[in-house]
Amino acid sequence: MELDFSVWAHRGPYILQGFWLTLLLVAAVLVISAPLALVTGLALTSRSRALRLIFSVASWLVRGVPPLIILLAAYYVLPIVLDIRLEPLSAAICGFVLYQTFIFGEVVASGIRAVPRGQHEAIAAIGLPPLRALRRIILPQAMPVIIPPYISYATDTVKSTALVGSIGVMELVTRANQAIVASNRPFEILIGVAVIYGLIDAVLIGIQMWSERHWGRARRRSA
Repeated sequence: MELDFSVWAHRGPYILQGFWLTLLLVAAVLVISAPLALVTGLALTSRSRALRLIFSVASWLVRGVPPLIILLAAYYVLPIVLDIRLEPLSAAICGFVLYQTFIFGEVVASGIRAVPRGQHEAIAAIGLPPLRALRRIILPQAMPVIIPPYISYATDTVKSTALVGSIGVMELVTRANQAIVASNRPFEILIGVAVIYGLIDAVLIGIQMWSERHWGRARRRSA
C-alpha cells in the first residue's frame, strides 16, 4: 500500500473548516464553563449543607450520564422546554457546558479541599472578605492541584467534540469521515486528523506547564 497525502490538497480545505469549528466549540465550552465550574466548586465545598447536597446530587446526576445523551437532550429537549429554536452548534455548546461545568467543578472542589485547614481558620480569624481570601489565598494554593486534572479533562473535551456530529455539527471528524467516503483514502486522512488533534493537545499541555509555573510562584508568595 502506497500512501498519497496529496488527497489533502483536494480535501484539506473542506476538512479544515471542521477544524476551525472544533476550535470554536472547544474555546466556547472552556471559557463559559470555567467560571461556572468555580461557582460549582465553591458550592461543593460550602459550609451550607443544603447547598452542598443540591450541587452534589446535580453533579452526580450529570456526570453519571453519557455526554452523548446530554447532547441529544440539549438538541431535542431544550428547544421544546424553552420554546426556542436552537442551532446544532448552540445546542452542542449548551450540552458540553453543562457536562463540563460539573466535571471541572469537582476538580475545583478537590483543589479547594487540598488547601490546609489552618489557612481557612486564619482567614476566618482575621475576618478577610471572602472574595479577597479566594483570590489572594485560596486559589493560589489550590491551582497547582487543580491545573493537571483540569487540562486532562480539557483534552478529553477536545476528543469528545467528535460526538457533536450526531446532532448535525460539521466538526473535524464528521468532515474527515465524509472526505474518506469521497476519496477512499482513509489512512492519509485519519493520519492527518490524528496530527491535528495531537497539535491541539500539545497547545493545552503547553498552557498547563505555563500555568503550573505561574501558580507555583503565586502559591509560594501566598504561603
